[in-house]
Parts: sequence; C-alpha cells; structure tokens
Amino acid sequence: MKGAAAAALYGSRAADGVVLITTKKGEEGRVRVDFNSKISTSWANKLPEVQTEFGPGVYSTNGVLSTDGVYSSWGPKIPADSTIYDNIGNFFRHGVIYDNNVNVSGGSKNGSFYLSGSNFKQTGIVPGTDYDKTTFRFNGEQKYGNLTINANTAYSVANTNRTLTTAGLWAGLGYSGVGSMQALYGWPTTYNIKNYINPDGSQHRIYAGTLLLEDDRDNPYWIINEDNLTSKTDRFTGGVNANYKVTNWWDVTARLGYDQYTTNDYTYIAPGSALAPLFQNGRLSKDMVNYTYITTTVMTNFHKTIGDFDAHLLLGTTSEDFNTKNQNLWGYAFSTPGTISFNNMENTNKFFTDATTRRRLVGAYGEVGASYKSMVYLTATGRNDWSSTLPQQNWSYFYPSVSGSFIFTQLLPASNILTFGKLRASWARVGKDANPYATNTYENPPITIGNFMGVGNQYYSGNPNLIPEIQTSWEVGGTFRFLNDRLGLDYTYYHNETKNQIAQPRLAQSGGFIFSALNSGSVINNGMEVAINGKIVSQKDFTWDATLNFSYNRGRLGAFLPGVAYFYPTDAQFGTIKSASIPNGGYFLGMTGQSYLHANDANGKEIPNGPYQIDPTTGLYKMNTAVLVVGNREPDYIGGFVNTLRYKNLTLNFLLDIRIGGDVFNGTEYAMVINGLSKQTLLNDRQSVTITGVNSGSGTDTTITYNANQSYTIGSTTYSGTNMIQRYWSNYAANSYNFITSVNWLKLRSVSLTYDFSNVLKNQKVIKGLTATVVGTNLLTWTNYKGMDPEVSAAGGTGGSGSTGIDYLGVPAVASFSFGVNVKF
Repeated sequence: MKGAAAAALYGSRAADGVVLITTKKGEEGRVRVDFNSKISTSWANKLPEVQTEFGPGVYSTNGVLSTDGVYSSWGPKIPADSTIYDNIGNFFRHGVIYDNNVNVSGGSKNGSFYLSGSNFKQTGIVPGTDYDKTTFRFNGEQKYGNLTINANTAYSVANTNRTLTTAGLWAGLGYSGVGSMQALYGWPTTYNIKNYINPDGSQHRIYAGTLLLEDDRDNPYWIINEDNLTSKTDRFTGGVNANYKVTNWWDVTARLGYDQYTTNDYTYIAPGSALAPLFQNGRLSKDMVNYTYITTTVMTNFHKTIGDFDAHLLLGTTSEDFNTKNQNLWGYAFSTPGTISFNNMENTNKFFTDATTRRRLVGAYGEVGASYKSMVYLTATGRNDWSSTLPQQNWSYFYPSVSGSFIFTQLLPASNILTFGKLRASWARVGKDANPYATNTYENPPITIGNFMGVGNQYYSGNPNLIPEIQTSWEVGGTFRFLNDRLGLDYTYYHNETKNQIAQPRLAQSGGFIFSALNSGSVINNGMEVAINGKIVSQKDFTWDATLNFSYNRGRLGAFLPGVAYFYPTDAQFGTIKSASIPNGGYFLGMTGQSYLHANDANGKEIPNGPYQIDPTTGLYKMNTAVLVVGNREPDYIGGFVNTLRYKNLTLNFLLDIRIGGDVFNGTEYAMVINGLSKQTLLNDRQSVTITGVNSGSGTDTTITYNANQSYTIGSTTYSGTNMIQRYWSNYAANSYNFITSVNWLKLRSVSLTYDFSNVLKNQKVIKGLTATVVGTNLLTWTNYKGMDPEVSAAGGTGGSGSTGIDYLGVPAVASFSFGVNVKF
C-alpha cells in the first residue's frame, strides 16, 4: 500500500509502507486441480576482465624483483610458451532451478478449501551452493449463518548451502582469512586454481615454502569444498479469522495470527585454512534461532448508507508479541584430525552464548469515512501504540491521517476524450519504536588477566530517554483515463520527513562506546511517480497493452548531531569508499572517500576540476587528507516499460528497466588495480607512466614521465622506474573518483512467451486448461558502466540500503532462461 496514509492503521511496522499478501482460497463448484512445473537455467552474465600479459611479482624501491609469496601481478611479462589459466571463467557454473507446485481447491455455497504443496530447488552459479524449500499450505472457510470462520496454515522446510564470499572471517577477532570471491579475483593467472588439495588432504599452497599459513590466503576451491556453511529453517505460520455479521450494517471481526520458525546455522572451517594460528586446527560454530510472533486483532465495522451519503466507522485493537531466542556454540582446534565435533575440543576452547529478545506492542485504532454520490470521499484514521522497546514515559504515541479524493468527471458532461478523472490528497503521521533493549547499556562479563580482573562496556550504548521516531508525509495526485479508457495516466507527488530518527551511529570512541543509540535527526524524501498505460491495439484476435512508469526520489539527511560531519548508518566500507549520509541537507545515500588535490587559485582556494597537484616528496599526485563526499548512490530517475501483446492464444510480454544517474563505485576494479590484474594497468605496456599537473610547493606546471628502465631520485631516495610504475597505480587506486561512475542503464529485464492450449483440449473432459511459457530474464543490458553489473549491493552483511551502489568482489549478476507448464484438471 502506497503512502503513510494507507499504512497508518497497520502500526509501527508500517512506518515505511505495507505489503498486503492475500492467500488463495477455493471457489464454489467442483474440485479443481492445478499443476505448475518450471525449470530454469542461469549463468553469470558478465565477469571481471583480467590482464594475462604480466605474472606475479613486485619490484622493490631499487628495482629488485621478488616473486616468492607474492600474489600481486606486477612481475615480468609472462613467457609466450606459458600456460594461462582462465580461473575466473572456469570457476562459475550454470545454475538450475526446479520449481513444482500442485494445488487442489473446491467449495460449496457455505464453504471452500485450498490445499497446495510445492518444492523449489536451486543450485547457484558458485559451485557448492544450493537452496531447497518444500512448502505445504491449507486454507479453509466455512459459514454458519451470520458467522464466517477462516483458517489458514503453512509449513515449510528450507535448506541452504552457501560459502564464504567476500568478507571471509572477520579479522577483528584475529580470524583473518578471505572469501572465495576475494581470492578468486586476485589469483595470478599463471597458477591453476583447481589444483587446491594435496594427496594427503591438506591444502595445496603455491607459496607453502615461503609464507606462513596465517600470512597466506585460501584457494577458492578449498573454501567451497572443504569449508561448510549450511542453514536449515523450519517455519510454521497460521491464522484463524472469525467474522460475525450482527446486522447488514454492522459486523465484528477477530483474528489470531501465529508465525514461528527455527533456524539452525552450521559453520565449519577446515583445519589447514589460512587463518590466525589459534584457528588453524579448525573451527566449528552452531547457531540456533527460535522466533515466535503472535498477533491478535479485534475490530468492529459499521457501514451505513443514508440517501446520497455512504459512511463507515471502524474501531479496533491489536497486540503483537515477538520472542526470539538465540543460542550459539562455537569452538576451535580439533584434537583428533577428521572428527568434526565439539567433543573433539578442549573445554577451554569451547564457548556458549544465549540471548532472549522480547518485544510487545499494543495498539488501538479507528477509522471514519464518508462519501457523497460515489464522487467525493473523505477518510480519517487515528492510532495509538504502546511499545515495550521505549522508556515507560515515552512508550505511548499517537498518529493520525486524513485522505480524500474527488471524481470530478461526475460533474462534467460525458466525453470520449476525458473518460474518468480523479484528484486525491492525503496527509499522515506514522510512529515507529526502537529495537528491543535500545534503552539499556550493558557491560561485558568480567575477564581475569593474571591477578587482575577487568570489566568494560559493550560496544553499544543504550539511551533511557529515547522518544518515538515519527514520519510525517503528504501526497497529491490524480488518475485520468482518456479515449474511452484506451489511455490512462496516474500521477503522484509526495513528501515525507522522518524526525527523531532512532539510530546507532558510529561516533567518537572517546565517549566510551563505538555505537550509541539516540534520536539522531531527520530524513527528508521528495519524489514523484508517473504511470501511463494504454491499449495501443484492441482487436478481437490481437491486442497490445503497454505501461510506462517513471519515478524519482530525492533523499536528504536533515539536521543531525552538532559536530558530526558524516553519519555512517552501517559498516559498509569497501576499498576507499564508505557508505554515508550527509547531515544538513546532504545526500542520504552518499559516499565518502578520498581524492587528489586540485591546484589552488590566487586566494589559496582549490580550483574545482583544475589540474592536479603533484607532491614533490612522492613524485605522484598529492592526496587530499580530508574526508570528502564523493558520490550520491541514489538514481536521478528510474522507470519501466511493460508491453503485453496477444495474438489469439499466444501472448508475448516484455519489460524494459530504465535507470538514469546515481553513482556506483567499482570496487572490484579497484581491487584488481591494486593486485595488478586490471587491464588498465597495461597502459604503455608497463614501460612508462606520465603525470601532469602543478607542483604543490611551487605551483609551477609540471609533467613527469617515469620509464621502467630508468631511476629517479625523489627527496633523498632513489626509485627504480619499475617501482615508480607500481607506485603510480597505487596512487591511482587511492583516488575514489577513478572508480565512480554516474550510471545509466537500459535492461531487458524479462521477456516471456505463453501459449494457451485450451482450445485444443476443449473436446475432452480430463484436462481443463494447459499453458506453456518460456521466460528470459536479464538477457540484455545497455550501460555506460564498465564493471560486471551496475545493479549491485556489496556483500558483507549490511542491511537495507547500506551497501547499495558499491560493487566490491561480489558474485556476478545472472541471466536466466526458464520453461514452465500449467495444467488444470
């Protein structure tokens, strides 16, 4: 449901909108059986391009080549008779999806039922990854006079096999290690990555005699084949709904909803992995999450028509109860090789944590509305919530809304030009509470160091004075249809502002905490949505319907904490870039980074887009030491163009997806430049690089060329040309702007072709319907982006929009092709 006014009755969880899902149910008549089956295949639609001319190695300051223990490819040219391995291209496989569903439904005048079973099985493009989910669902409805009872239930089991991709194991705990993508994209092309294991089962290491294990990196095939990351989720959802019609203008409804799941995560890091010494004999973790959500609703609805007026009144109350239990067991160093068990560890190497999270919310709400001659509509709502996550003095908060619409064409003479016209407007306020226990500050358990005992705070500081986050929004718009409904236009302009935003920003650690819960400021969004739909052709045997939608949003961070220049909502930091929101009217989806310094004018101010400064102490471009806003990840405009063409029983549908503007950081290219694998680094066959700008000391125009076969004295140090070329590319990688693109794209998001065989089967009594469909997804992309795919969000566990627009060592985007059939009995 669009807009805060539409969501105002649904409580704090609806602060950012509502998605309503209506489950299927049976229909009156005979029993009906439907069977759907689909098979799909997917593949990486674009991979990083690597140079294959220079091998591993680095040159020291005096030009001495080192190849021992070096993964970076800054070494000499690869001999012509050497074998080059396409490690990246050979790593990924075709993914496959099998999706099958069967359902049985039926009903009578007073009741209906719907029963379904489905299985979804997918293998990913990364070897060793897959997902399997089986679901059973039942919906039933029965009428007893004025009482209608509806019950629904679903049970699913999902199993996931995955792998460490980018982040590996967090180095902050001394785990070190890299993920499969990080290792894959930096592996020298002169080594066959498939040679990952020795005959004795240990990891084959190309620098085993040079690097200590903790200083080495894991082979991607070792990570996907020897390490093990699995997850299993059992989920049960259900609900009972009773509606009693007291009179023809008054009914009462009661609902009970239940959602419960248990997730068991399993992580095994094999002995012999490139980790800190503490974990080189293996690591095991088991994590169990038990989640329960119970909701109740009781409401009464009055509806009455009096002359030309139609009025309604709704009153209700609701409760929500969340209960999450989390238990984690982990340990390290298996005593006996080959036995993966906590019983195979010393007791001092085993750890257990347990946490319970409770949250309760109670709400009371009402809605009153009236219409006149089905032409003028006015609705007002009000809701009050009481949330356990806020301090007692602030746990109650009220939010109202009002909306109206006017079908003005009711007052106009009938016209074939303007068939229908409606204007609408709304204003709403929606409240939102905090995360559980955000008001509390916790200490870590005491630790003993020798004869001393230490205590300390946890990373997060609570706030006992939090107040509710409030979003206020308004929107205006209209719906218009022309030429006897052959052409339609829907327009919306909106503005919303969230004040007292509850967040835990990263602040100065001098306060004793890394993150602090607080009401941090405001977020402002303005935007517009336009949809144009038309029946381009409308004939008996041929129709062509099209819809063009277009929208933009301008997100800005309002007033924030005094003295805080940038708000980092997550730890999305990749390469030189951080995901950041900029206070006092700056970008909400901004990026901070670093850049070269430009030349100064006569007043000592930097000239925008002027020549770069060259630092005489390094012989390279001078870096700006300040943290800068280097980009805005929010698109300028997005849109879609949907077309549906039908000729008799054949239907063609395709969707074009459009984006204009919005910055993307190509962190994968950044990493490959650092490693010497980027094709950019082949400039001048690595024989020379040239820098041009102004001397940062004297301000004079300066051009310097570094040749590989010469030496250069900078300050008191003499550098070889080969070393200066390496340093040039490190200096190049330090400038965030060298990897940021304002992205435009046009994607063939999907194209499908469906044929209905019903006419062929109408003379028999068993099969009542048969359709076959082929679908292609993400088959074509036209873009100015030079990386893998501009539609990116980096890995690393950041939530929401935290890493949107940051392309860093991720799994490639996929294209797919599928074939499916639907049979009705």
